[in-house]
Amino acid sequence: MPVSPELLKQLLRKQKDKTITDREMVLLRLYLSTPEAEEQLAGIDFSDMPDAAGQPATPQEVRFQQIMQSIPRKPVRKTAWHRLAGAAAAALVVAGVGLMLRQDRKPPSPTPMLTLQTGNGELKEILLPDHSRIFLNARSAIRYPASFSGGTRTVQLLQGQAYFDVAKQETPFIVESSEGMQTIVLGTTFTVMTDSVAGHLQVAVKTGKVRVDRQQKAIATLLPGDGVFYDIANARTRTMHTDPGNIGEWTGGEVRLSGASFAEMAGLMQQLYGITVIAGGAAVRHNQYNLPVKYGTDPQPLIEVICMVNGNRAEWQKDSTEVIIR
Repeated sequence: MPVSPELLKQLLRKQKDKTITDREMVLLRLYLSTPEAEEQLAGIDFSDMPDAAGQPATPQEVRFQQIMQSIPRKPVRKTAWHRLAGAAAAALVVAGVGLMLRQDRKPPSPTPMLTLQTGNGELKEILLPDHSRIFLNARSAIRYPASFSGGTRTVQLLQGQAYFDVAKQETPFIVESSEGMQTIVLGTTFTVMTDSVAGHLQVAVKTGKVRVDRQQKAIATLLPGDGVFYDIANARTRTMHTDPGNIGEWTGGEVRLSGASFAEMAGLMQQLYGITVIAGGAAVRHNQYNLPVKYGTDPQPLIEVICMVNGNRAEWQKDSTEVIIR
């Protein structure tokens, strides 16, 4: 099978310039030993290929002889075996050219990464390629691959909170978050909350078993009902325990404040609506709150109800993203 004139001229030019590789030289010699090489070479225009000495191009027949003589080859007896060898050599040339072309192809593209984020009071459910489910809480963002490959299933919680219902597989499932934090599981349900601004991570386990690492060093191993709060900046760990049934309850679109402190209530308003709630006095900081908060509720009437629980009043600032409770 003939080689394209362009490829043949490229190989001959590289041989003349002494830039040809060993593999390319083998291919060129193999091709020139085939019966059809002479016929194909006779039809190729070598006028743009002056000889190595810089002389003008010679007539085609003479130039062909010069090219043939410049390729060192062992003499071959023209027998039936020679014809078979020529055919085999042609096949090797074609295979070698195919290999060269395959090596020139671009490597496969990396798996596309998808990013999803939620707004004020918004919940989203994500079904991953392995059939794991993620519930993304309000004002949160996550990054995950369009398909899993390799030895792990890895997603990145960029900000906020997410509830994970992980499909059980032998491949570990890893949630990466800020400052080299990793939450590693095989098949379980749990929540992860990360705050890249405040620099802390919180994990709570509903079912199964979870390990929390930072920079490949274990911080805590958690069982159902266990939780951990990790202060990244100060490398401090605080463990806690709660009713597993309450973990991830917000995935139903409602959070129940039960004996919640002012700081917990203010944190919820920040998470759901991006509203900064400020205590207008020391007494307000000691308030406790017991009421349900539904997602999608208008925040201003909700703050008014929260104030009524303890007989306070709300002072909204001009931009309506900050309120002082007195």
